[in-house]
Amino acid sequence: MADLSVVENVDEHRYELRDAAGTVLGYLEYLVREDFTVLPHTEVDRSLRGRGWGDRLVRHALDDLRGKGAKAYPTCPFVDRWMQRHEEYEDLRYQP
Repeated sequence: MADLSVVENVDEHRYELRDAAGTVLGYLEYLVREDFTVLPHTEVDRSLRGRGWGDRLVRHALDDLRGKGAKAYPTCPFVDRWMQRHEEYEDLRYQP
């Protein structure tokens, strides 16, 4: 399963974890607002859980938001905890 990649699916408003065949094995949803981007839900296929793929999905999404100059508002508990554990991303956190 090392040949997984994370891509943004703009039409579905989510970042997707895909295998080489393009099958979606995980995703992180987002909702673009005027001043920030809400990150409401993350899902990873059961077969991949506990192997760091959720971490890669969150890191990719946050790096992409940083590149776009956007703030993140993590309402998903997984993303919120991830940001707390990775202080180098706390500057991206939107403070309402």
